[in-house]
Amino acid sequence: MSHPNSGSTRNILVVDDEPEIVACVCEFLTGRGFNVLGLSNSLEAASRLGSFRPDVCILDFRMPERSGAELLETIKQYDFRIEVIFLTAQNEASVAVDLMRKGALDFLLKPLELNQLLLSISRALEHRRLIIENENYRFHLEQLVLEQTKALNQALTGLEHVYSATLDALSMALDFRDQSTSGHSRRVAELTAGAASAMGIKDAALVQIEHGALLHDIGKLKIPDSILWKPAKLTEDEWKIMKRHAEYGFEFLSNIGFLKDAAEIVYSHHEKYDGTGYPRGLQRDNIPFGARVFAIVDTVDAMIYKRPYNVQVSFREAAAEVRRCAGTQFDPSLVETTLAYLDDHVPPQLK
Repeated sequence: MSHPNSGSTRNILVVDDEPEIVACVCEFLTGRGFNVLGLSNSLEAASRLGSFRPDVCILDFRMPERSGAELLETIKQYDFRIEVIFLTAQNEASVAVDLMRKGALDFLLKPLELNQLLLSISRALEHRRLIIENENYRFHLEQLVLEQTKALNQALTGLEHVYSATLDALSMALDFRDQSTSGHSRRVAELTAGAASAMGIKDAALVQIEHGALLHDIGKLKIPDSILWKPAKLTEDEWKIMKRHAEYGFEFLSNIGFLKDAAEIVYSHHEKYDGTGYPRGLQRDNIPFGARVFAIVDTVDAMIYKRPYNVQVSFREAAAEVRRCAGTQFDPSLVETTLAYLDDHVPPQLK
């Protein structure tokens, strides 16, 4: 992964097949300190991305040479961090909303109100700044993880001991890279270990369950950024790559002596009780006990804490969903005991 750019420029690319609109917008934005490139031919836009390096693109939706939808796809493939604002007629609003799901940030109705456009550009630049700032942070964390992982393998090979601070650093880096809720990995590790302990698991076996839950997504370090952070739905081929993170995590941890049993939990944390999970399609007791407990804890945690990709629900609603999936996704013999433990330990405000 190359070091991300600073994102400190203010380059605006305007593409509309009506030269009058292009001229008006360019004059307005140039007068407010932006570096603006205006094009009336949409075919030219793709070839100017590399030389102009826009931070924000303002695109008309309907253009004769190349549509705004096609340009959006080209722009996001070139650099997913470039923000896109659409200009559209009233009767195209539903189409524009669909394009926002594919990565556009905003759309404005024609006739264009320039002050509205200025506000939208300000939001787009701030959104881009935050993405790049977060990307820079993740970049440095990833370098730290790689350095600490190398040191971990050299210093602890064959030892039955773990430096919890190092594993916590790994899990924190994973949470940031995956844009997860802060503290997700540590939280589900403690809850999974607590639930397993309540069911009689102890000593080394309990430690391995906690480590496996803590590092469950470590394989995502090997997933390309373009897939892990893609705002739109993954293609079939991209989803196949994403699903390999469980296998990658297993390969990584199985080479560290004191994490071999934890590696099995990482390998199995997306398996389902009825055999419809991945990567191996394991079912029932063939799925490691710790992975079966973790599946319940992780599902509840994902539902009761706010994430970019879901609607937050109460613990009661999450528990009802887990019960509904008992026997298919979850081990029915573990559901009630695990939910009872979670009920005693999730924050009261989330219930």
